[in-house]
Amino acid sequence: MNYYLTQKSPAKRDQKQHLQTDRCIIRINLIILNLNGIPGAGALYQVDAGVGIETGRVQDINAAQQAQTTIYRATNCMWNQVVKRILCTGPASLFILSLLLNVGLLSVSRADNIPGLYEAEISVSTQNIDERKAALTAGMRQVLLRVSGRSIVLTITAIEKALAHPTRYVQRYRYRHREGAGGVEENVLWVRFDKKAINQLLRDNRMPVWGRTRPAVLVWMVVDDRHSRILLGNNVNNPAKTFISEQARLRGIPLRWPMLDLSDRANITASDVWGSFEDTIINASRRYQTEAILVGRVYKTYNGSWNVRWTLYDHGHREDWNAHAETLVETLIPGVDRTAAILAQRFARVESDAQNNTLLLQVYGVSTLASYNKALNYLSRLAVVTDVEPQIVSPDNVVFRLKVRNGHRAVSQAIALGHTLVEKVMQTRPVVPRSPASVDTPSGARPRADLIYHLIQ
Repeated sequence: MNYYLTQKSPAKRDQKQHLQTDRCIIRINLIILNLNGIPGAGALYQVDAGVGIETGRVQDINAAQQAQTTIYRATNCMWNQVVKRILCTGPASLFILSLLLNVGLLSVSRADNIPGLYEAEISVSTQNIDERKAALTAGMRQVLLRVSGRSIVLTITAIEKALAHPTRYVQRYRYRHREGAGGVEENVLWVRFDKKAINQLLRDNRMPVWGRTRPAVLVWMVVDDRHSRILLGNNVNNPAKTFISEQARLRGIPLRWPMLDLSDRANITASDVWGSFEDTIINASRRYQTEAILVGRVYKTYNGSWNVRWTLYDHGHREDWNAHAETLVETLIPGVDRTAAILAQRFARVESDAQNNTLLLQVYGVSTLASYNKALNYLSRLAVVTDVEPQIVSPDNVVFRLKVRNGHRAVSQAIALGHTLVEKVMQTRPVVPRSPASVDTPSGARPRADLIYHLIQ
């Protein structure tokens, strides 16, 4: 299947607009194979964006997903225009768009950057001092839970004392209005806490600091209210979906709900989810490329209470648990909290002074000032990195010296969740040219890069 999607760049509006490429062509050649019974397990792909070509053949499902992600990232800046063009050219092109969705080129990415990690909104009725202090304390509790990922954080004595004086950690606050339940306007106190102060409070008490790049979670959920059995999706309105989405927002967990389009409905049904058919669920989830999959089966009992059976698939592991409560919201919220705790256990590690070290990270694809700044700024923003220094600048790559917390593995995990660097596979580790002023190695030694990546343009 060969698809040629052509987008001509707009004319210059003034002298400040310099469009270097008059024509952008995205050429995608996909040969869908069927390896091990999995459609789309292999692909021969080529991307020509006018500025570079990347080709390769992949032989298994993991490599296929990586190839599809590479195409998506490399052409991300052009997809909006491409989709607009497709939507304007009739049913045949809509079919092409559907195929692109199915192979993952327009699918959501596997991690999100959580906005407002250190912010909170608390409902208030007045602006008096006592209510403001109570609201600030409640907001600080939210932020500590979200940043640490651990519910136990609120039981630590030193943190309980800090919560008694929330203004010491506040950066700014203001009162404003928002639309509440039923469309009724309500008053809220918006507050932003000081990032450094909150992080230091957590570190002083041996609690992890979870950065803003978080693994996305796909939710498959069926609700049985004794009248009907509904599979929840992106466009389905249901109280269960509302409760789960809001709690996930408070805990800083990016959720994905299935689109339930023709592709989903051809691959999975409510009965498949209800029956916990693992292979069917995992295969139907591949197109969404999330880090984890959360499956819920919720049902109302004869006495009006609620039960839920949860399953979390995370990085090859499966965890099952049940919950029961009198109300739907009380039944569902602990499931989101437990999911947050499991993911935090994996991605948010307690920092140890013994693990603080220095490593050399080599980034290829850095040949301009813009690409250099992109790589430098990205590395500087990683939560596990405390300092970044350029070590060696070459025509097509840069070696950075990083001071990091929690070792190499934590850095690799943080980068893997992002959309900026992709691991570069090499036969041997390249020798880094020696720079005596900044590399702590014996005289005459030539250090090797600890981690090697390629910058996604």
